[in-house]
Amino acid sequence: MIRFISSLLSLIFFVFSGLPAIISESKTAREENIQSQVQRINDLSELYKSEDYVPVNESEVVGFDVQKAYADGVKFNEVAYIATHNSYQLQSVPSYRKVYNDLENVTFGLINGDAPMYCSDTLTDQFNIGIRSIELDIETVVNGDEVSFVCSHSPLIDMTSSCYDFSLALEEIRMWSDANPGHLPITIIVEPKEFFLLENGMRFFNLRYANILDNLIRETFGEKLITPAEMMGEHNSLKEMREADDWMQLKDCAGRVAVFLHDTDGVTGRFIKQDESLKTRAMFPMLRYKDRDKSYASVLIVNKTGDVEKYADELVYEKNLIVRTMIDSYGSHNDEDRDIALESGVQIISTDYPKKADMTDVGYYVTFENGSAKIIK
Repeated sequence: MIRFISSLLSLIFFVFSGLPAIISESKTAREENIQSQVQRINDLSELYKSEDYVPVNESEVVGFDVQKAYADGVKFNEVAYIATHNSYQLQSVPSYRKVYNDLENVTFGLINGDAPMYCSDTLTDQFNIGIRSIELDIETVVNGDEVSFVCSHSPLIDMTSSCYDFSLALEEIRMWSDANPGHLPITIIVEPKEFFLLENGMRFFNLRYANILDNLIRETFGEKLITPAEMMGEHNSLKEMREADDWMQLKDCAGRVAVFLHDTDGVTGRFIKQDESLKTRAMFPMLRYKDRDKSYASVLIVNKTGDVEKYADELVYEKNLIVRTMIDSYGSHNDEDRDIALESGVQIISTDYPKKADMTDVGYYVTFENGSAKIIK
């Protein structure tokens, strides 16, 4: 008991004693990240206009003959992808990393000191090597009558991000897609966050902001966006479409984008209730196992490997749902969880250990045998 109390007091001390330095360094890093994001967008805009730009070889980077899959009538739900988790994240600032290292010591390893070392490639670099499913965490910012979104892990203390401005992140995705026609559809998981340290102007995500987000996505991608209405076609609901095994064919989704709204503290439920048919919505809601038979169910979150092993056949092959799972977190992974997910047939396998654009210092990483995607049916 004495050891536990001592560890708890030490944890509180390390967190709050380091907070001023973390906030100061994080704000500086954020400004640098924003400048880098803007410069990258400008540079990419010029690159894509250049006659020297060569689109990626889609079949080569994803690992199977994409044109054959289009010709064979493979459907949207019949391809599994290695997906990146926290796809925007850059290595945390030094003071934040130090606190984590100290906490690992005082908690006898219960807290992983390596967690703040996680660093993802830019979205463009991820797409260039075959990643077709990403996750973006957002916070809502209100400035007068203007509502916008920023993409980071935690306000004030862990804001390092390759695409802090969410609108510009969507623009980067659209630009890459335009420059690489015929690519496999990109899925974007958007997860609204509600951290306890909110900056001035930040607000807790609510239904109004969800609708603004939905409109922003529609406006950004236009006809490039795959909507629930288009996916269900002549059917009355997504469930009816699934039961008829009538997902859109992959060829009709080529060069396009679908956006999934992560289940979020009741807001997702209220978002759905506005129109349970989802025919007026831009985003597909992500639901939990208990909601698998709802009329608006098409994408489920099943993050525990044990649950994937237990329910994959039912969800993927019987109910024709799309399932997303998480198989690791940075600093913690095992081959058993990886292999269960890779062999299960679930379509979105999120990892903190994807293939990187620069593999020089990469040891462990997650991939299918031939690349970042595979046909599962």
